[in-house]
Amino acid sequence: MPDALLFRRAVLAQLEAASPASLPVETVSEGLRLAGFEFSERELSAALEYLVEKNYASFSRSELSASHVRVKLSAFGRDYLESGRF
Repeated sequence: MPDALLFRRAVLAQLEAASPASLPVETVSEGLRLAGFEFSERELSAALEYLVEKNYASFSRSELSASHVRVKLSAFGRDYLESGRF
């Protein structure tokens, strides 16, 4: 598992770059791999769940296919990134 703080920060940076749009989880995963992170899908899921529980991000599911999950930076997450507290 990569350093959890750095890993979650990389997720937030991707979401910030895409904002106000959301990203499919698969796109977030690919971006992290391209950034040089090595991780399992379970580790990515845990990081995303943490960010959602802390209100830094939110999930949305397609009405047509519940397996199609997207993730989006929340207003709280944007405030956190703009504050420079990391």
